[in-house]
Amino acid sequence: MTVVRHNQILKIKWPLQLWISLAVFVVIALGTLLLLQPWQTIKTVDVQSTLIPSEKIEQYAGIYPNTPSWKVTGQTQFIAQKIIKHDDKIDTAKVTQEGRQVTIDIVEKVTAGYIQKNKQWYVINRNGVQNKVQSPEGNAPIYAGFSNQADVKMVVAEFVKLELTLRQNISQINFSPNKDNANRLLIIMNDGNTVYATLGTFGKKISYYPGIAAQMPSKGVVDLQFGAYSYAYGTSHANVTKKKADNKAHQK
Repeated sequence: MTVVRHNQILKIKWPLQLWISLAVFVVIALGTLLLLQPWQTIKTVDVQSTLIPSEKIEQYAGIYPNTPSWKVTGQTQFIAQKIIKHDDKIDTAKVTQEGRQVTIDIVEKVTAGYIQKNKQWYVINRNGVQNKVQSPEGNAPIYAGFSNQADVKMVVAEFVKLELTLRQNISQINFSPNKDNANRLLIIMNDGNTVYATLGTFGKKISYYPGIAAQMPSKGVVDLQFGAYSYAYGTSHANVTKKKADNKAHQK
């Protein structure tokens, strides 16, 4: 008699448990559906990169306008890692999604320069790390005269922040102190000019160079040590080609 009653109870409870399970499943399914919104598509893909074309980054990521949103939602970190694996020129990648817009920020590996120590050449990356190479490839400046590696790293940290065209115009960066400036840098430019700068203000002052060089009537020296001015080769005094911004910097 007890067994019969027990079976009857089970028969009564089972349908209730089934309905509860079914309700939970429906709620989860609807929640997932609303989250992924498979009917939505990506409207725009904004790629932030310097050297690598946007089309290539989109190809690496597998994301284009009209790509289903569910292929991106919740997978941005995985997509970022996939981008990095596709191209050894990429240092870091960040993928963010806001509604139907995807932004891909790319930080490319920058060769910050080359330096020779004990007849061995080293390539310097954007973090100041040095690795042995056979010889310079000509795609970044040569560093010379530095005895302190901390000074090299300081210059590198500022160099990699510069605009690409300015980085490409720098041929050599020499540590060249004199009696007036114990932290003087002598910089050889690919356009034929010479720049004098100071170790601690190199990054800030070198940004003035393109504007000053554009006003120079002939090749010469751009002095950024204590002000910002230029003079032609063979002259002993400064030729006044200062910009208003440079005058303000000098007053500071």
